[in-house]
Amino acid sequence: MTTMDAPTISDANRLGLSYREEAGRLPFHGPIWDVHTHIHGVEAAKLFIEAADVFHVEHIWSMNRLEDVDPMRDVYGDRFQFIAVPDYRAAKENPDTFTTDWLRRIEGFAAKGAKVCKFWAAPRGRDLHESALLLDSPIRRQGMDLARQAGMIFMTHVADPDTWFATHYKDASRYGEKMSHYEPFERLLEEYHDVPWIAAHMAGHPEDLDHLQGLLDRHPNLYLDTSATKWMVRELSKRPVELRAFCERNRGRILFGSDIVANAQEVTFDLLASRYWALRTLFETCYDGPSPIVDPDLSMVDPSLPRESTARLRGAKLDDATLKSVYHGAARELLAPLYGWRR
Repeated sequence: MTTMDAPTISDANRLGLSYREEAGRLPFHGPIWDVHTHIHGVEAAKLFIEAADVFHVEHIWSMNRLEDVDPMRDVYGDRFQFIAVPDYRAAKENPDTFTTDWLRRIEGFAAKGAKVCKFWAAPRGRDLHESALLLDSPIRRQGMDLARQAGMIFMTHVADPDTWFATHYKDASRYGEKMSHYEPFERLLEEYHDVPWIAAHMAGHPEDLDHLQGLLDRHPNLYLDTSATKWMVRELSKRPVELRAFCERNRGRILFGSDIVANAQEVTFDLLASRYWALRTLFETCYDGPSPIVDPDLSMVDPSLPRESTARLRGAKLDDATLKSVYHGAARELLAPLYGWRR
């Protein structure tokens, strides 16, 4: 795994960009806090940190196994903070992964100082467990009660791309219609109104900013993160003017997240850097051209398209005050007090 090779054409770099050089051309020079990553261990973090440094990513929240927390802290100190998640890798061997073991892990993460607890509720969760991964299942409510008692805030993943509902989730009798997933979500936002919620991936609905605005207006404890780069680029680039107005209107409620997944075996610098370049280009510039990242959803929905198709990326060019809020200000206000940091 090398980090200094000349740019080559790959699924993470169809344009042959030098991401190090491109990072220097981006206009924003302040700190960035990435509230949504999956950095799987110390070795994977080495290359990730290299990309994070190039793009000025200062603090990182990562979803790791409980067993990874201490080794990561030993090497990286408080550069990483940890989001409590189940041990998904154990799901095939351990039938309690999403039930009693999950409750024990919430307590374990809390004991190690984790301040965010993730309640993943993607429709495909029904293929892992028929009931436990429903957002409002009884075991989930037990977990939420534990997390709230421990002083944690909640993160959740609700729904999935419209493209997936047109393909993967065609069986509505099993996966539900997309909007049906927001009914338990809104009930829980009300029930746990005293807990801030971060809804990942623009609350699972970047395709409909009006719906998101309604959610934010109805629930003052709701925040959104921008994670899932291919999805955000594909959908938000369709309406850059609306995106700009939405981010300006909701300063303090939108947090930067990448959803970068890094492991020591498969990750490359370009894969990591491409996500930061694409998201920052979307938010900071007026770029109008192809994304450098192959988006499999395009050819999945339209099989006539080549497998290596990329989405059109159209920048929204947020103003400086809004950029500061999205990149670190909103996260600082929401998260810094949980750790005793100065705002």
